[in-house]
Parts: sequence; C-alpha cells; structure tokens
Amino acid sequence: MKILFKILVGLFVYIFLFPGGGFSQDSGRTYITVWPPKAVYPIAIVDFKSLDGKSDINNVSKQMAEIISNDLDFTGLFKILDPASFLENHQGSGITEKDIDFQSWSVIGAQSLVKGGFSQQGNQITIEARLFDVNPPSFRIGRRYIGTKEAIRKIAHKFSNQIYTELTGEPGIFETQIAFVKAEGKQKEVYTMDYDGYNGRRFSYHGTVTLSPRWSPDGNWIAFTSYKGGSPNLIIKDVVTRKEYVASPYRLDLNISPAWSPDGTEIALTLKKDGNPEIYVMDRQGKAIRRLTNDRGIDVSPTWSPDGQKIAFVSDRGGSPQIYTMDGYGGNVQRITFEGQYNSEPDWSPRGDKIVYSTQRGSFQICTINPDGTGNIQLTSEGSNESPKWSSDGLHIVFSSTRVGGKNLYAMLANGTKVKQLTKGGTNYSPSWSPSLP
Repeated sequence: MKILFKILVGLFVYIFLFPGGGFSQDSGRTYITVWPPKAVYPIAIVDFKSLDGKSDINNVSKQMAEIISNDLDFTGLFKILDPASFLENHQGSGITEKDIDFQSWSVIGAQSLVKGGFSQQGNQITIEARLFDVNPPSFRIGRRYIGTKEAIRKIAHKFSNQIYTELTGEPGIFETQIAFVKAEGKQKEVYTMDYDGYNGRRFSYHGTVTLSPRWSPDGNWIAFTSYKGGSPNLIIKDVVTRKEYVASPYRLDLNISPAWSPDGTEIALTLKKDGNPEIYVMDRQGKAIRRLTNDRGIDVSPTWSPDGQKIAFVSDRGGSPQIYTMDGYGGNVQRITFEGQYNSEPDWSPRGDKIVYSTQRGSFQICTINPDGTGNIQLTSEGSNESPKWSSDGLHIVFSSTRVGGKNLYAMLANGTKVKQLTKGGTNYSPSWSPSLP
C-alpha cells in the first residue's frame, strides 16, 4: 500500500524510539477523554535546547515548541501553560529525567512536560523530543528525528501525534491534509494543504472548473469533478505519482458529487444518464453501476455512514432541498431535516453519531444532526458558512465562510468552538479532510 505523501523533503531519514517509549496502560498514569473537549489538562511545552552549542540559524527551538503548542491547543483538550510562568531555566537544565527540576513544573500546575533538543550538521538537523509526566515524575515517550530544515513542521506534527496518542489512546490528525477548490479568475483548481493551513500546493492543472475533491479512505487518491473537455467528468488522481484517469461511466453526461465507500472499493455519485439527476454507485473504474434513487426530484451529494450500511443525500422531492438517508442499496428512504428551507452538503461523521450539513437560515450556516433526525444543533452564526466536512477523528469540522470578507476555509471543534482560519485571500471552498496517516 502506498503511504500518503511519502515524498517529504528530507523527512524521517531515521526515526529511533528511546527506551521506555510507546503507549502505556500503567494504572498510575493519567489519560484524557477526548469528548466532550475541556481544556483542563495543563501541559508545559518548552523551547527546544541547542545540544551542540551552535547558533540556531533555522529557529528550530521556537518552531518546535510553537507548532506542538498550536497542535495540542487545536484539540480543545489542553491548557497550554504560559512560558512566562516557567520557573526552570530551560537552557540551563537538561532534557533527560535526571536533569529536570520537576518540582518547579509541579508548582506552576503542569501535569505533563514537553522538552527537547537539537543539533545541526550541515543541512542535516537531528531533533530529540520527549514527553514527561510531572507528578509523579516519569518519562513517557521520546523520539529522535533526522531531516532538513524544510522538515521541521513535519517533525513537530509527527511528535504532536505521538503526544496525543500517548495521552488519549487515539490517533492524532496533525499530519493530515485538506484538499479544496481555489478560484483564480475563471479557473477553479484543486489544491491541498496541511491541516493547519500551511504548505498549500496546487493539485490539479485542468485550466477550467473543478468541483468537490474527495479523499479516498486510504489517502492515496483524490476524486473530483472536472469540466476539462466541456462536460463534467469524474477524475481520480494518485496523490503521490499525480497520475490521473477519467472514471466517468458516461463522459458526456453529468458526473458530480463523488463519495468513496468506507472500504474504498466503490464511489457513490450523481448521474443524469436516465434523464433525471439520481444517485448511483459504481466501482472506481466506472463500472458495475447500480442505481440507488428513483424519484422525480433531484438527488445529489451522497455520503456514506462509516459502516457502509447507510447513505445520506440531498433531494428536493419534497419541494425544497432536504437531507435524507437510505440503505446502502437504496431502500428505506427517510427524511431527517425539517428546519430550514434549503438543507444541503451532508457529511457523515467517521464516528457514525452525527451528520453535518449546511442550512439556509437567512445566510447559510453549519448544523449537525443525529442520523435519526433528532438533536439538530446550529454551530455557526457569523457570515455565510458552507461545505462542512469532518476530520478523520470525527472531532473537528472544516468549512468555508465569508465571516471576515471573501470565502476562506476555517476549522472548528464539532461543538462549534475554537474556530481557526486556515486560508487567507482569494476564494477557497469545498474542502475535504484526508484520513490520518498510519
């Protein structure tokens, strides 16, 4: 199996585990419950220390601390302690358990402590990162990374994931990517970026309008609709090799709103081959097609439940666009939204418990609802907000918004808090969050 983004600039030439590293179930250790999010776990993250006495020309020290701090703060679970409160001299103390004054960290309320160091040899940077419990003092995990200065962000995200998994028992999302559409003049192309908005790069080069990028469950492919050639065709493109092929079963017809099945073997989409926009399922080569919906209304925007047994979709069969669910083979159709005159863009949570969607209530806003139609909650209120998509952990939502002028991408916790702007400038919309890396 291919590894998502295995071409990383100089990253992870070697990764070594320090003795005692890895996830532990020791009864004396504290673990964090990830939901509902409460920023009650105090953690101190210290500027990394130069281990070779050389000048920090690449700003490794502060970059590592800032990126890890921002990653953990993004989860809503951690209280990042103010460096101004630190009592220990981080440059004068060490980064091993015997060289740390844990009492000084306990006094300021730290439950865990992140320290590290780095050395430089030519273009190569070696970074050691470690997590400690403060009370009682103990070593939790450590990693050594070797890469170039271009890899610093990747290394920091990697260790943030290690911290998150160690303290929660769940995988982190800090190495994930977001695909989206960026409009530049008359052209609308697919781009990708890191989960936090950094390292944006162009992914499609069709010179026309592209729509609805969607990651495959293994992270190796992105499916999207392209008007290259004049008609809307489904394109599937390899994330690493950048090779692509046309998967549309009917190339001169409508092929829109693709959605991968949870096992990645099938794609649900809207076709108009029988005269009306209906939802079909096909294999990734555009074959083995079966029709799911059969109604005079327009049926679009399918999204699978994580077990593959259900599909939510949008239909105007009742007079206005609303969210419906059906079995994976088209039966047992149920309407689940009744508030708002225009409800669209559903996305089923990876945890299976919620469906997020956009609704027109004056301007467009983001809501979540239970799959049975109960528990409808509005999450946004500023500006116009559309195109919501879940993170792979089901705890965050990325969406587009005009709240500060222009259309840009934002991320928030699944309860609508801790909103963070990801893109600035231009017109950016239709995001899709990649799966977590193994």
